[in-house]
Amino acid sequence: MNTLRTIVYKKFNALIGILLSLLGFGAACSLNSCEYGTFMAEYGTPHATFIVKGNVKSDKTSTDLPNIRVVMGIDTAYTDESGDYQVGNIDFPDDQTFLLEMKDIDGEVNGEYQALDTIVEFINPEFSGGSDTWYSGETEKEINVKLKDKE
Repeated sequence: MNTLRTIVYKKFNALIGILLSLLGFGAACSLNSCEYGTFMAEYGTPHATFIVKGNVKSDKTSTDLPNIRVVMGIDTAYTDESGDYQVGNIDFPDDQTFLLEMKDIDGEVNGEYQALDTIVEFINPEFSGGSDTWYSGETEKEINVKLKDKE
């Protein structure tokens, strides 16, 4: 009786495993998409690092702005004393579009500035430093911005 039960359990577990793998793949395709309809790179897929770096200055005085929060996808950085920042995301090595959000978070310390959202497009990106496996390397863009004073 125990061997029959063992055989039934093994077959049932195999069936459940197959169903979960099918459902897991479907969930990975739908749950990991971002608000712009692109898919995040999954383990075992080709991927590359997309880097955006630059400088944030005041629109009126052209002075460097420290402590500005810069967000691109799942990466967040803050500008340093020179107003410089760098953010990056790992995604499929193809044309990509990212939303770059900048927001003054330190209040009146350096003056108050309006938030800025901009789109960064990587069209026909050239990658460097990749390997012969799944990693295609990295590509970068420089985006310098000037934030306007809050009114």
